[in-house]
Amino acid sequence: MRFNSVGFALSVGMALVVVLIGFTLLSAAGLAGFSSQSFASETSRPIAVDTLAAQPQDSLAVPASAEEVAAIAAGDALFKTNCAQCHAVNEVIVGPALAGISKRRPVSWLLPWIKNSSKVVASGDEYAVAIYNKYSKQQMPSFALSDTEIKSILAWVAVEEANGAVTAAVAFR
Repeated sequence: MRFNSVGFALSVGMALVVVLIGFTLLSAAGLAGFSSQSFASETSRPIAVDTLAAQPQDSLAVPASAEEVAAIAAGDALFKTNCAQCHAVNEVIVGPALAGISKRRPVSWLLPWIKNSSKVVASGDEYAVAIYNKYSKQQMPSFALSDTEIKSILAWVAVEEANGAVTAAVAFR
């Protein structure tokens, strides 16, 4: 019996592709791989959202530490899972564009808003009511995210905003 090495290599290659696709899908769904919860338990230092947002717009936003890089990666995954259906950084989809969000509202306001916007609107907060009315009284769903997870999302938005500004400036030249 002859051994067909090409057929074997193709079979092994296809098996690896299937495993990688499966792991990617499970990871995107939060069922395997890096978890933002594990990140939150390993990190004791809060994420410097304001520092990232205040970086100069003429250079790419480079996080200062490995912890911030991990937080931004977690924010990216959390954004794609929870926010991307209705928001983008630089364009209005269902809800407002998130570029400049840390300049429009402080993090102390954003945390309860993201967790339960209905409650903030019901409290009579002027800004919350204005957003609610501006977007056709479309209610943002409540999210069971920790403060650390929300700050990770905000850090990712700040980096994307800074990188988008650099990309636009380079394209304009």
